[in-house]
Amino acid sequence: MSRATDSLLDQLHSLQAEVLIDQLERAIAISAADPDDPEKAVSPALLSAVTRFLVSNNITAPASSPRVENIAAKLADIGVDLDDEVLGGSHRH
Repeated sequence: MSRATDSLLDQLHSLQAEVLIDQLERAIAISAADPDDPEKAVSPALLSAVTRFLVSNNITAPASSPRVENIAAKLADIGVDLDDEVLGGSHRH
């Protein structure tokens, strides 16, 4: 069996990203249509897959970015305590 070419691997990587984006967009739309129904919430497995993809590809956001701060605030509201190591050392409570 021959090795895959860089072009083929790039294509596979791109398709994987597109599938994750499509799945996440659909899950968010379903969840937004009925936010009080826990059965329609975005699945932790999907969120985990997206997170693993981002981590595996070294995709990060600055801890001081508004999106990261908003996520940290929402997690704090439900009792999740994020330490500085998780957020890169500079988020506000």
